[in-house]
Amino acid sequence: ASPPLVFIKGFGRMEDFAMLVHKLTEPAKRGDAATVREVLKDAKRMHFLWQPSPAQQEAIDKCVESCLPQGESEQFLKGWSVTSVNEWGVDQERLFLLTDRRCYRVKFDYDSKQINSTKPLPLTDVVRVEYGSFRAAKASLTTWVWKKEIEQQQGFRVVTRELDGNRSINAAAREQMAPVLGIDPPRTDEFFREYRAFGAEEEPWREEVFAQELAASFMAASILSGASFDVRPAEMDKEVPGGVFSMFYNSLNLGKYAKP
Repeated sequence: ASPPLVFIKGFGRMEDFAMLVHKLTEPAKRGDAATVREVLKDAKRMHFLWQPSPAQQEAIDKCVESCLPQGESEQFLKGWSVTSVNEWGVDQERLFLLTDRRCYRVKFDYDSKQINSTKPLPLTDVVRVEYGSFRAAKASLTTWVWKKEIEQQQGFRVVTRELDGNRSINAAAREQMAPVLGIDPPRTDEFFREYRAFGAEEEPWREEVFAQELAASFMAASILSGASFDVRPAEMDKEVPGGVFSMFYNSLNLGKYAKP
């Protein structure tokens, strides 16, 4: 089964977040990825950042060894256990790695200690990163029914020019129906992948702290990479393309790692 989470209740106040941003972006401006990595490690618990369990740390170390290109000077910053939301609105347990050049989404098997799949994304392909709370989409019965649950969640989205994964059924339906209904077709110049703190559903404050940590980390990575994408707070409209099926799937925690 999945290893336990280690969370510490920490900053939620803006001054604490601003301090973390400062301590990450100042060394990033000097090209000092090592100091950024040490701040994110938070060994003295000064910023109450996410801490991996021993099993998670072992998995992250293996992913770093396997995923980062050999012979390149790419510098690892930190890895996290996340809930990745796919094109159906289904929650999937993944590891998320951030370096000074790329971010990686990794499916890891904790029993065999093997990597099942990896999705690298160059930071130069990132348009922006949004973080904050979610707002239930108005034109959906599913999000209306689960409105309270959705609007308690917080997370972050990595926005790109290229589709990361498959198209959602909602996007395909809108494209087909747009001429009939006289509405604008879905955007095809921007796409996003959504992430939240893994296993934090019972205590929403964890997601706020986690989203802020990732936002500050991406700010530093943006500077180190020279990509200069925007990282900004947002109230993000949330749809669930898989409808009731996806919500029940998520409620049963079927996206968490388990033996096949």
